[in-house]
Amino acid sequence: MQSIVINGRFLGQPLSGVQRFARELTLALDRKISTGTLPASLKDTRWRLVVPRDTPVDLALSAIEIDRFGSGPGHVWEQTSLLSRSRGSRLIGFGGSGPLLHRRQAVVIHDVTIFRHPQSFKRSYRLLHGALGTVLTRTAKIGTVSEFSRQELASVFRVSSAGIDVVYNAVDHFAAIEPDEAVMQRLGLKTNGFFLLVGTMKPNKNLDFAIRAFEALHDENQKLVVVGGSAPTVFKSEGQQSNGCLLFPGRLSDAEIAALERHATAFVFPSLYEGFGIPPLEAMTQGCPVLAADIPAVREASGDAALYFDPSTQDELIAAMRRIAADDALREDLRRRGYQNVTRFSWDGSANRVLSILEDL
Repeated sequence: MQSIVINGRFLGQPLSGVQRFARELTLALDRKISTGTLPASLKDTRWRLVVPRDTPVDLALSAIEIDRFGSGPGHVWEQTSLLSRSRGSRLIGFGGSGPLLHRRQAVVIHDVTIFRHPQSFKRSYRLLHGALGTVLTRTAKIGTVSEFSRQELASVFRVSSAGIDVVYNAVDHFAAIEPDEAVMQRLGLKTNGFFLLVGTMKPNKNLDFAIRAFEALHDENQKLVVVGGSAPTVFKSEGQQSNGCLLFPGRLSDAEIAALERHATAFVFPSLYEGFGIPPLEAMTQGCPVLAADIPAVREASGDAALYFDPSTQDELIAAMRRIAADDALREDLRRRGYQNVTRFSWDGSANRVLSILEDL
């Protein structure tokens, strides 16, 4: 019987966009396997999610086996235990890395931020992932999350873009969340009385730029809520302190974020560089108007459903904030466009692309 292995290292990592992508695609594949909606060439296949032995697995899988094997630091585990356990099988990884000696694998590399914004990462992280990318783009089938990122990978690693597949992110999981409205009272917020930012303090996320723009707005009727955490072992970051109009509640649950998005004046996404840009789409599922940086990947994902600004020009963001806060009709129009835009993406559709990649292996 043929076998397909999913690299489960992501289950031992903090949850961010890459890990969300891996989790939701694994769940979508599991649903397809359970219902038998697979290509003919992939039926009668054994599917395994291989994870380090001590990694907790909180995915409700019905068709994909959980295979706990080996231990050790993440990259060491991939290059040794995962390589050994997946020998003779097709292997797919959703997190940008995999065993370099495996010759029947597909790897999704989300972006090339380490090259475009190296100041956001520690030198050791840049060197390791740069080396992994260089080898994997020449030995593995590569996927990525947008047409923009496809061209970026081809440019940075000097490979043909024709050999890179696009597997889009999706947000249907977020649309189904039941919002936790208690967060509004806990943070002392009122509907249409605050702007919302979600992200880390990495330089390429440009949160400081948005914070300065909000301070320059001088709107006593608005607050700015900055949700997120940092990963000091990877990123260079500095802590932030809350005050009367600036709130830094740290990491919140998806349900709490969904509630904030339902009540915010607008969601602000000031990033300088993205491979896709999923937070604006998550906000759109909750009917939240979006102010977004005018960069290629975000344009590709958000289409005409956002009000764009130059992420290097503070006056443009200030003007966008002022306009969205005062214009009820514009907010309603962006809500409608947002709901329409997110229908372009689904985990089911992305799982179909993954199955096609696996067929090619």
